[in-house]
Amino acid sequence: MSERFQRDLPDFRAPDFIDVFQPLPGWLADRLLGPEEKVTYVRGPRLNPSWECYVTHPALTLLALAFGAVVVAAARLIGGEGPEPMAIAFLAAGLVVVVTVIVLGIANGYFTRLVVTTHRLVILQGYEICRSWNVDRLPPNLLRYGRHGERERWTIDLDAVKSMLGGSSNKFTDAKTIMSFGKQLDRITIRDKDHR
Repeated sequence: MSERFQRDLPDFRAPDFIDVFQPLPGWLADRLLGPEEKVTYVRGPRLNPSWECYVTHPALTLLALAFGAVVVAAARLIGGEGPEPMAIAFLAAGLVVVVTVIVLGIANGYFTRLVVTTHRLVILQGYEICRSWNVDRLPPNLLRYGRHGERERWTIDLDAVKSMLGGSSNKFTDAKTIMSFGKQLDRITIRDKDHR
């Protein structure tokens, strides 16, 4: 009788293939991926907040400039053309722009990702593509020939990429490691180009 009850109970264990961590936000995937291109591997920051797209977008600087212009215009309307209110307004506007540029730089530095797709290897810093290598420009030690989808072709060897990154099993990597990986990959591709 106890066996029957044990078999009827649903299995509450999570399957192995479920990945709770969403490494590449949807807005970034839509911007990055071309037709028939799929993400195969991502390493990047631990946090993926919903507001990331706003603090990494270059248009944030334009918003700061517009806000600064409004502050200066308001100071001129309210305080007249006296030197003191205008100096304070220009100082406040400049401070807003400088703080915005600092926030943009820190956010883009933190949200650095290494993305491997079916066609290329990309380093993203926030909203922008920092570096990109197509499969045909990568060194042979990072490639493998195999079946991908319906046809056979060269793909990026994820084991080789992981070992170049340090072989850590988690999906979180700091920006410094990703950028040094990019520099190392640039040196390898230049050296391979010289030997051809």
